[in-house]
Amino acid sequence: MLPKEIEAKYELRGTLGSGAMGTVYDAMDRIIERRTAIKVVRRPPPDDPEAEEAHARFRREAQAAGRLSHPSIVGVYDYGENAESAWIVMELVEGGSLKARLDRGERFPIPEIVRVMDQMLAALAYSHGRGVVHRDIKPANIMLTADGAVKLADFGIARLENSSMTQVGTVMGTPSYMAPEQLRGETVDARADIWAAGVVLYQLLTGEKPFDGGFSAVMHKALNTEPPPPSQLSVTAPRAFDAVVARALAKRPDDRFPTATAFAEAIRAAAAAPAAEPDSFAGAGPLPGLDGDATVLAVGATAAPPAASAPAPPQSPPAPAARRKAPVALIAGGGVVLAAAAAAWLLLVPGGGTQPGDAQQQEEIRREAERLAQAEADRLRQQAEEEQQRAAAAEQETRRRQQAEAEAARRREAEAQAAAEAERRNQAEAQAEMERRRLAEAQAAAEAERQRQADTEVEAEPQGQAQATAEAEGQRQAEAQAQAEAESRRQAEQRRTTYAAAAAAAATAEPCSLIGWTASDVGVTLTGVIRRGGDALVRQTLAGGGVPAEAVRLQLQPFDGPYCDALAVLRPVAAQGEAAPRADVIGAEPLARGELLRLSVTMPAYAGQLYVSYLMNSGEVANLVPSRPEPAGAEVRLGDPQGSFTGWEVDEPFGTDMVLVFASERPIFPQRRPVVEKVTDYLAALSDQLRAAQSQGSRVSARALVVETVPGR
Repeated sequence: MLPKEIEAKYELRGTLGSGAMGTVYDAMDRIIERRTAIKVVRRPPPDDPEAEEAHARFRREAQAAGRLSHPSIVGVYDYGENAESAWIVMELVEGGSLKARLDRGERFPIPEIVRVMDQMLAALAYSHGRGVVHRDIKPANIMLTADGAVKLADFGIARLENSSMTQVGTVMGTPSYMAPEQLRGETVDARADIWAAGVVLYQLLTGEKPFDGGFSAVMHKALNTEPPPPSQLSVTAPRAFDAVVARALAKRPDDRFPTATAFAEAIRAAAAAPAAEPDSFAGAGPLPGLDGDATVLAVGATAAPPAASAPAPPQSPPAPAARRKAPVALIAGGGVVLAAAAAAWLLLVPGGGTQPGDAQQQEEIRREAERLAQAEADRLRQQAEEEQQRAAAAEQETRRRQQAEAEAARRREAEAQAAAEAERRNQAEAQAEMERRRLAEAQAAAEAERQRQADTEVEAEPQGQAQATAEAEGQRQAEAQAQAEAESRRQAEQRRTTYAAAAAAAATAEPCSLIGWTASDVGVTLTGVIRRGGDALVRQTLAGGGVPAEAVRLQLQPFDGPYCDALAVLRPVAAQGEAAPRADVIGAEPLARGELLRLSVTMPAYAGQLYVSYLMNSGEVANLVPSRPEPAGAEVRLGDPQGSFTGWEVDEPFGTDMVLVFASERPIFPQRRPVVEKVTDYLAALSDQLRAAQSQGSRVSARALVVETVPGR
């Protein structure tokens, strides 16, 4: 329902949508009879910092859009809030979003693409000129009215000039449309919107995003790879747009279009450029995707027929390709060659050609040759696509089988460890039971002997002397039992000391590991991560330290990956027992594509700052959770979708990754780290800060966790 403060002015007509962030109502202004959209959200509690930030973004949306008045920007009419709610009254756009049309598989002709981009970029040029950077340009925020006009919406994470409401190191936006500087958590300017608009243009031309997948996959691709030119993915995308898209998606902001106006001018120029005709290919160089020495024949090119007495000399075969090329481009080249051959055959075969000067029949022959060439090219393209699908299916089946085998091996290892643990417990219980029986039998024998002696003494001695003798014997029995108990405690303490020394040595036996341990008089338990195969050295060290195999419990996560340097940095702060944070992955591993990485973390027995980073086998690290205060022993869930945060989605590159969880009395880094950075830079800075914390006597403890990811289950 509408807040009471605005019910008098607006009449509720219906609900346009609702979600975690609030509800959007269809309402009518009673006074001026204007339909509006009213977005209403609940005010957050004062002790919820994340909700407070969401509310600040809501207020910033009103501030950013309220200072803008442009035909292609959704207008904001009013803003208000009370103790329970906050609301924005804005222009109602009857139509839908660009995303809805793309999701339906709708393809846009080039003139329509130019019109949509021109209106969107005009809106961006206007907002940039007034100091507003949108920072979340994407099809879902591009509304299309019933007559197709563009309306730019949702300035919820916009950056205002001279605003302190956003911080360096904070990731805000939609990953597939975020510029590299946004992914790194750096301060952004209008050129981040240029990048996002370039992604939208790419999607309009091809129907696909240039960088797709989960957060880690998009981040890796956007920072390190270049997408294929649009003309290679869509036959309807003019080649003139390839250079425009490439400049808009330049990694360095300085290499992009300087303004939205310049971007729009480049799009209009590309649309106006003459399309490459088939006849022009002969002198235009090789097509994209073909080798430089490939021969291209122009369909419909005329040439003097060869003399009957002089056969054409055989052509030399083309040189081998220097590298493997795109199959679609090769098929297209083959279709052109077939078309030329068909045209030559129809012109030269007796009875099938024409007399010189018959231009109409020659044109008909040329069109028939083009049709045959196109049909052959379509057939070969379909054949290549089917072959690619079969190869992809075979590769997926191979990966699935390998994953199943690895999972079976892990299950067998877990079952073996469980069986060994059960056997150890059984042996310990049997030993304790035997000890209880021995003591009971000794006590019974002592009691029987005392009774026998008492009976004998009663017969031989006076009553008083027999009583004294019995008391003395009881005293001796009590002393013997006390000595036995003291000896048992001494042996238990000796075992505990021996087991602790052996566990401490085993925890550092394998250099590429991070292991915590606990020891008692009945056994030792080691937990942590270790390079695959290193557990053999751990078991050997325990055995050499006097710990029997049945008293050993290993809970070690093996890994393959470039993480030894990271573990060496962490080892000085690897605390034992309750002094270190505990962390586990929520859900079954390995995590498959599309699933969310979620963590359960328990803080140690002291209050401090929680900090989480994610090391990838690609040589990069993502700082997932910058320092946030948590009380002692707090149980925290991380990665659950909330508000505009959609979670950490698993995507390529797949393999073995590692999560590092820190608890510290003070923030580890004095300033926020980039959201994504090279592991080498991260470890150098982390090593310096850990040494500084130790020299200042500030407590820091860490825990490592292996995460396995796969394409599918």
